[in-house]
Amino acid sequence: MVKAKRANASIEFAFKSAREAGAVQRALRPDEALPASTRCRASIRRRKNVLCLRIDAEDTAALRAALNSFLRWAIVARDVIESRRK
Repeated sequence: MVKAKRANASIEFAFKSAREAGAVQRALRPDEALPASTRCRASIRRRKNVLCLRIDAEDTAALRAALNSFLRWAIVARDVIESRRK
């Protein structure tokens, strides 16, 4: 049996303001705060108006699942912010 290699990804999201980045960070925090499974771990940091998402996973399947989850939540949070501007 071939052992799967560890996989990781780093993604940066740039927002129009630090306030918006902070709002999305707070929206994603519950998922980050969940106990790290044996398959992946995520961290979210903010530098002014940029969110930095880092995911470390045991294999590419776990990485893909975590990325899909975090990206969907980030898009939803961004869309809510955008809708409030109108």
